[in-house]
Amino acid sequence: MTRRALPVFCALALATLCAAPSLHAADSQSGSKTPRVTAVLDGPRTAVFETPQDSCNPNDIPDAMARAFRDSTGTIHFVAASSEMFASLGPTLENLVHSCEVAHYSANDPNPADYNDQTWLDSFYTFDGVHIAALTHTEYHGWAHPGECHSQNYGECEYDSDTYHRSNDGGYHFNSFKAPANYLAGIPYKYEIDRGPAGYSVDSNVVAYGGWYYAIATSWTWPPNCGQAGRRCITSGGAPIRTADVFDPSSWTTWNGTDFSATFVDPYLGPVAHPEQHVFTPVPYMFAANGLNVYSTSNVVVATLWDYWDDELGPRGLYLTTSTDLVHWTAPTLVVTLADILKNDPKGSWLYAYFSLIDPSAPDLSFSVIGDHPYLYYVRLDNNGQDRVLYRQPITLTPID
Repeated sequence: MTRRALPVFCALALATLCAAPSLHAADSQSGSKTPRVTAVLDGPRTAVFETPQDSCNPNDIPDAMARAFRDSTGTIHFVAASSEMFASLGPTLENLVHSCEVAHYSANDPNPADYNDQTWLDSFYTFDGVHIAALTHTEYHGWAHPGECHSQNYGECEYDSDTYHRSNDGGYHFNSFKAPANYLAGIPYKYEIDRGPAGYSVDSNVVAYGGWYYAIATSWTWPPNCGQAGRRCITSGGAPIRTADVFDPSSWTTWNGTDFSATFVDPYLGPVAHPEQHVFTPVPYMFAANGLNVYSTSNVVVATLWDYWDDELGPRGLYLTTSTDLVHWTAPTLVVTLADILKNDPKGSWLYAYFSLIDPSAPDLSFSVIGDHPYLYYVRLDNNGQDRVLYRQPITLTPID
């Protein structure tokens, strides 16, 4: 689970010595007319799940951004996915009981062509509360399968994709599909031993906007040492993907720098003649995306950005940015710095990850819409141990343009 310890995944675009658009270029393109948003934390944080005391087993940990959906009976399913899917259930976000019934198990499949090794169901969408589509972060762990890894650096033997799962019973159990029917998004290259990490990850939630359903894909720079001596390479970044049908995994397309005509192809089905046509072009700021929401006050899409490893957005911390096309984004506004979050902690070594917004008053079953007063969820990880805490904190959003 190497990648899951560092959650904001980088995304890719195939180009000749390509690079993601600069932040300044993005500001000029995104249009000053798009309403921006600012936010403040306006109450203390509450621990809603702590390991190990709240865990059903050692793998029951908050290992992804918190998501929620409501089933047809009105019950909320609250998930912060691990490679075994557990949910907390209840009538409101403030009144949830953790269930030890596993909704989905990872298959530990040793064949990378099956896209079914380690799976995190972490993006959900439903229209009726009975049938739930799940976009699933899928990792192939070469080091866990004999003959599939020679490196002592496990990250070099990781191959990521996004797959599709579905529930037909309101989210209590999710079905798997045999490849290629489970394939949703990935790079047009097969797994290569000791040549990773590689692949796509779709870890934002899904939002409906402008007649489409959108999510954000991210990935690694690949292959190793790419870009040298004029070689083409897949570069890190993030970009939107979209579909007209969330229940058809083959229908998702992505941004190619001009439009959304780039498709995803499974390289295990046969040779890919033009792989450069099946990767995305990064857009500004999405390398740090943890989630998407439709902000009803301004009718814009808000992306939650968590940047803790550099100062590209400014001080390390939590930011929000807005868009009306998911390609051009406004300059991010700072919500809280990592330094200020750490002030709440006792002495220790802490890592923060997995930030998301969920509104308890969301009008949609998928909790993708937010108003001015959602909750902010995030996870504190202990660098010196296995303990994790999932927090909920009130936050107030305000349009500023």
